[in-house]
Amino acid sequence: MDKPIIYLAFANDQDAYLPMINRERKNIYRSLRRHHDEGLIRVEKEASSSLEDIFEVFNTYRGQIAIFHYGGHAGGTHLQLEQPDSSPQKAFAEGLAQLLGQQENLQLVFLNGCATQGQVELLLKRGVKAVIATSVSIQDLMATEFAEQFYNALSSHASLERAFRIASSFIASKYNEFGPVPIYRDAVFGNIEAPLAALPWGLYVQPGGEEALKWSFPRNVAQKQVLRNRFDYESRMDVNDILIDIICEDLAQHNKDLDYELNKEELDIPSIKREIVDSFPTPVGEQLRKLFTRSNDPGQPDDMELFTLARLEQLALTHRTTMQFICYILLSQLWDEKHKNPGLEISDEYIVDFNSFFALNKSNFQSFNFIKLINTITDFFDDHQIHYFIDELKGVQTDAKKNQDLYQAYVFMNSLYDSLQEDNITSGQVEALCLEAEQHLGIILKTVAFLLKYKLVTIKNIELIKHRHELPRFRHNHITLNRALTVASTGTAEVGIEFSNFTDNKCVVFIKTKDNAVSDFLNLTPFIIDENALNNDYSSKLYLYAFQSDNSYSYQFLNNLRDEPLIVDAGNYASVKQQFDRFKAKIFGQDYKLEKKEVSRPGGSRFSRKR
Repeated sequence: MDKPIIYLAFANDQDAYLPMINRERKNIYRSLRRHHDEGLIRVEKEASSSLEDIFEVFNTYRGQIAIFHYGGHAGGTHLQLEQPDSSPQKAFAEGLAQLLGQQENLQLVFLNGCATQGQVELLLKRGVKAVIATSVSIQDLMATEFAEQFYNALSSHASLERAFRIASSFIASKYNEFGPVPIYRDAVFGNIEAPLAALPWGLYVQPGGEEALKWSFPRNVAQKQVLRNRFDYESRMDVNDILIDIICEDLAQHNKDLDYELNKEELDIPSIKREIVDSFPTPVGEQLRKLFTRSNDPGQPDDMELFTLARLEQLALTHRTTMQFICYILLSQLWDEKHKNPGLEISDEYIVDFNSFFALNKSNFQSFNFIKLINTITDFFDDHQIHYFIDELKGVQTDAKKNQDLYQAYVFMNSLYDSLQEDNITSGQVEALCLEAEQHLGIILKTVAFLLKYKLVTIKNIELIKHRHELPRFRHNHITLNRALTVASTGTAEVGIEFSNFTDNKCVVFIKTKDNAVSDFLNLTPFIIDENALNNDYSSKLYLYAFQSDNSYSYQFLNNLRDEPLIVDAGNYASVKQQFDRFKAKIFGQDYKLEKKEVSRPGGSRFSRKR
């Protein structure tokens, strides 16, 4: 099948109107549109589907449809469609099952209506490979959110099974009332009822049809790049040489110590590595430090250490942490913009990725796509003409038409990270993937070289200095967070610098200075916290926000992202928890609380109306 078709069919009922159907249709299409525009898939959508419409689409594109999605009223024996005069029209399960079962390339039927589990047996017996259906009546809003998260994950190249797990995890995290995720393989019909308190949605798989669970969207194949050799390396490219070669020239624009023409007598590879690591803000620099650190195991020849799975993982982790850091910069500014302008609303057009972020938990954090949230925030800023705190972030967009190299680099690194998470890489692939990952990571890092222009610091304490008849001054006891290699080897001392104005206390901030004053600053806490600042301890100990669980938030230790997380709750760093709670309330206002509260309210509410 050259180009898989995703067919989205929706129907409503004027007498039992589902207000969220339009949002579901629009947001699913927004998630899929980029792939449609790039020619990787084709999306066919019907806002008011009739039985004739469905048969016409399947007959027109026979053998090409990969996913059939239905959203609207339904039951165990039928889907409720619309006739031309908008009156209801029942499409009975037996006839639909015959039609769908004849589609040889159909991977999934997604019936997003009430209690559609009764149609599963017919569909699987007729030959449909996989079905998502519901065991009970479902609320309109919850149904929309589940579908949004499923296609949002699918658009990030998740497999069908993984997208289902991500969407399920979101619902369980937000509503906190469901048990295990039901995936039924080789289901025995008549014995597939969902357990009590299980998620309403189940994923049912044709016996022997598990391959369908691995299906995902096709990818663009990255074009090979021609590598330059600025530093006159030996004939064999050494480890990290590709990465260094790509990024050095752009970094040198902001760090003269990396200017090869000015420092060619002093610039050897070790000094270049040191300058690169210490140039970037610590969240990025720390990952580069790990990447540039060679094994000292005397039992292994150097060549054996160049291309290992651990190195490949670090390449992927460097990219992910860089995107996480940039995402937190944008989220921090968004909070400030909402504070300055309370009327700035996060509309349905942007809500899907924010919902995903606020539903992060231990099981879905590793699959979260920070780049998608970055794109959503930058789109929001552009649409509302918001000036970026870091001007250059306006140009960091994953658009194949605007910057093909950068887009291909993002696609490759995201795919690599996903493959590592799913343990899909063999030992024979590691060497080639390491070389290609160096190249793509280099393209990404040179694009964000502008980060070197800004000063990342931890503000430990601010002292007021005021003498008689003089204007006040403010001494900032702070730690510079742009020297990851220096910090790792020597530790960091506190530095006191006086300014005529002040920032926020006990937090991690980006600062802009002019004429020995803070001209502007962006507080990155609570997304990035310094535990030592909170405890009034020496040096710095950075943590990145990861996910939440019940009434607590979990943070990753930057120096070892695989360590057990730091738990922030009402009894441990309560001020950080309060900040995150305030951020959530500011982004969503009362709507976020209302959605969670009204989930169990009986009929009549727009949040609880059943499908």
